Amino acid sequence: MVILGISITHDGTLSVIRDGEHIFSMAEERMNRIKAYIGFPFQVLRYVVKKGIIEPKKVDRVVVSSSVFLKEWAFTYAFQLTEKKKYYDLQNQEKPTDFFIDDEEYLQIYNADDCKKYVDKKIKGLLHEVGIEAPIEYVNHHMAHAASAYYASGHKKALAITMDGEGDLLSATVNICDNGQIERISATADRDSAGYLYSEVTRACGFKISRHEGKITGLAAYGNYKKYEECFDKLVEVKNGKLAYVNPVGYKITDRIQNKLLKLVGKTRYVGAAELIRRCGELSNEDLAASIQHLLEKKIVEIATYWVKKTNIRDVVLAGGVFANVKFNQYISEIPGVNSIFIFPDMGDGGNAYGAAAYSYYKEQKLEPARIKNVFFGPEFSNEYIGKMLEKHKNQVQYHLSEDVYKETAYLVSENKIIGWFQGRMEYGPRALGNRSIIASPVDATINKWLNDRMKRTEFMPFAPSCLYEHADTLFEIPKESLKFPAQFMTITFKMKEEWAKKAPAVSHVDQTARPQLVTKEGNLKFYKVLKEYHKITGLPLFINTSFNVHEEPIVRKPEEGLKTLLSGVIDYFCVGDYICKLKNS
Repeated sequence: MVILGISITHDGTLSVIRDGEHIFSMAEERMNRIKAYIGFPFQVLRYVVKKGIIEPKKVDRVVVSSSVFLKEWAFTYAFQLTEKKKYYDLQNQEKPTDFFIDDEEYLQIYNADDCKKYVDKKIKGLLHEVGIEAPIEYVNHHMAHAASAYYASGHKKALAITMDGEGDLLSATVNICDNGQIERISATADRDSAGYLYSEVTRACGFKISRHEGKITGLAAYGNYKKYEECFDKLVEVKNGKLAYVNPVGYKITDRIQNKLLKLVGKTRYVGAAELIRRCGELSNEDLAASIQHLLEKKIVEIATYWVKKTNIRDVVLAGGVFANVKFNQYISEIPGVNSIFIFPDMGDGGNAYGAAAYSYYKEQKLEPARIKNVFFGPEFSNEYIGKMLEKHKNQVQYHLSEDVYKETAYLVSENKIIGWFQGRMEYGPRALGNRSIIASPVDATINKWLNDRMKRTEFMPFAPSCLYEHADTLFEIPKESLKFPAQFMTITFKMKEEWAKKAPAVSHVDQTARPQLVTKEGNLKFYKVLKEYHKITGLPLFINTSFNVHEEPIVRKPEEGLKTLLSGVIDYFCVGDYICKLKNS
């Protein structure tokens, strides 16, 4: 049985499940090079057919992770499902004056039923273009989140908590997962969204929402939440295990009319989450970040604690954009009585492509979940392909086919060179986990400034470390053995031991935490070998691992994109397949 899962919101993604096995996933951004692309994975769909990953006539079902259709969403759906248009970031940019879209049918949507028919027709048309005539299912956005975390966790029974800005009119759900089935027991409306609160702080600090929330997590460590804690504690409350805004502004009909009138005269009236975060006055960006981080740490832990106690389920699985926040995950893991946590590696909307497909498959097959082994579900390139590409650039690039790419790369890292490491199948999700990574020595504390400058990034968190799994307890304070599993995917923080925070200052934050990737032979043999060789040379079982991309670009997909970073001087060496490359005369 072949099932395609499709996410059409931000981080539009396509996933393929064959007989229950997750065999392929890729976000549209990796093909069209538009970071966090909002919409249908048009190019990825054509790619999987062209490359023979799927046979169109053998696709049994297509499952989409959206299930609410409203007249008010007509334009959004048209934007997501129409490839020929002037693209812009719906969440962070105004509509361009030269905007166009090759679709007029959405203007004839007058009700929810019209909207559903329109979406169905558009998706059927896109599938038909590549020869797929399979039936289409629509799965609730938050059910897809829950399914992604549960079915990849390996747990027979688990408590699934989902939380994001909004999806299908919800911002959070709680689910009992047992014996392959999922039952929702709580749902929180979008008007009480934890994700929206965090995003509004992101916007207020001058960053892009649904893109730069991680900067707020890092910035928070530089602020003082205690100055405003009493005020922030009055903004939200937890009732019966659900977050609720206190006296929110802007949801009444009269409020909406007032807002429209004020817009006509060029004035802004903050509503919802935007109004809440301004109740405590003017704060510095650092204090604002610290205040929202601390507030939501407390409230999310309170919510998780409530449901763990109520259900007596000790294994917790998490998905949704809120759980991209590694500090939240750390504090949930420390709740008394919690045995383990697992965060789906592509915890945002991109993960819903797999989640929707998995939900559809497991609902029918009545099977127990299988534990995810790695996230290498994208394209790969042979040494033959790489060699031909490099030949085209022989006037600019000096390269050789290495007899031991692991040992040579480890030596270069020990010599403080910045390495673009490109191997095997591309990762799925937001984290670089050793196949599309930039790696470097962790001993220079100033690297966080100069390397980020080189990559045109603005970050407040240090680089994350990749380290040998067997050395994890030496480097970090890990309260539970079970937490080493989510740490294989860089989804949780640990306290770094003082000795190692001093030895590897580039990967330790000001609060002495780090977000490690624990590398195993089984999870990524090639990356493990480089780390092992680096350990032999330096005595350090860890090095910096940051995503192989420059600011506002997606992670590289193909060797040509990696080579571009070498040619522009971002990296010193490009280790691609078994080739090691550097600029001539460098």
